[in-house]
Amino acid sequence: MTNAEIKEFKRYVQDTLVKKYHMNDIEAARAVRDSYLSRALKNDKNFVEHDTVDEWAEFVHDEIENQVLLMM
Repeated sequence: MTNAEIKEFKRYVQDTLVKKYHMNDIEAARAVRDSYLSRALKNDKNFVEHDTVDEWAEFVHDEIENQVLLMM
């Protein structure tokens, strides 16, 4: 994936988080930025292509939810 494609992919994941999980834009952007998705893309720009945008949104959402639960 090119940098432009990565940016677009992350935006699709953010949009899905907003629509499907009722996050606001800032929460969704922060969730994507701080998630495993961003770390995986740094290591292998093609890694994310194994899963769909919806699946990545679910992974990111689950990761954020687990972090919140651990803080409680």
